[in-house]
Amino acid sequence: MITKKQFYFVRHGQTDHNLLEGDDKGDHHGDIPLNQTGREQAAQIEPLVANLPIETICASPMKRAQETKEIISARLQALHHEIEDLGECSAKIWKEMTRLGMYSPLPSDGEAHMFMERVRRGLNAALSLPGPALVVAHGGVHWAICCLIQMADHEWKLENCGVVHFSLDVSGNWKAKKLSARI
Repeated sequence: MITKKQFYFVRHGQTDHNLLEGDDKGDHHGDIPLNQTGREQAAQIEPLVANLPIETICASPMKRAQETKEIISARLQALHHEIEDLGECSAKIWKEMTRLGMYSPLPSDGEAHMFMERVRRGLNAALSLPGPALVVAHGGVHWAICCLIQMADHEWKLENCGVVHFSLDVSGNWKAKKLSARI
């Protein structure tokens, strides 16, 4: 169960690893920093993020998420929390997720299941703090969140520095809206 409370999500900016194709990516998503494009992407969405009603910022401890958080939250007066459970999945799990797609049944055991449970703990930890919260994390975490809240009509693959507002409709169902930095 995910706490039913609105929040914002940002995927970290681009890294050199994001530019690799297929088997060139290797077996893990290491703790790698943003590249110049990633820093520019974060700077481009900073004005958008600065105007959101953020009370708390929760981020993965990985370098790329931390760098993105620092850039996009420059003007925010919000509490900062590092949440270990918001870290990215392994490349093995990422490959399995992309093979399954978002609308497949949730994995009931194995590494993917453990990842989903970790994301559940991480998101609930973020949502237990004053909100709305901004979660700065990874593409795999976004996919897991979409699965956990059974998000329909929302693309599970999120571009680098994509911003999403997750909220509830009047019936208590989750909805997601991609926000744009363009005016």
